[in-house]
Amino acid sequence: MPPQSTLTIILVNIKIHRIRDINKRRSSLMYVCLCTGVTDGKIRDAIYEGCCSYKEVRLATGVASQCGKCACLAKEVVRETLMELQTAQAAIPFPAEFTAA
Repeated sequence: MPPQSTLTIILVNIKIHRIRDINKRRSSLMYVCLCTGVTDGKIRDAIYEGCCSYKEVRLATGVASQCGKCACLAKEVVRETLMELQTAQAAIPFPAEFTAA
């Protein structure tokens, strides 16, 4: 049987993959940045792969790196996706040893 911390990480990863699948089905292909061809799906995928801020998403995808007119929409997609992940992670119960720290 895996330790509690490993089990928690597995549960979080499963939850993230479920959110990713829901978003892929729900989201039509929307171009956020026409200059570099970045879609909302690419932004969400960058977050699912570990980006934790708009700056990191911008570096990973190249969104808003040319004219910058898409920055507001890109930030909105990043904010929404990060909030969805935080909500999903908050719903997963953590073992007592994590809450005591």
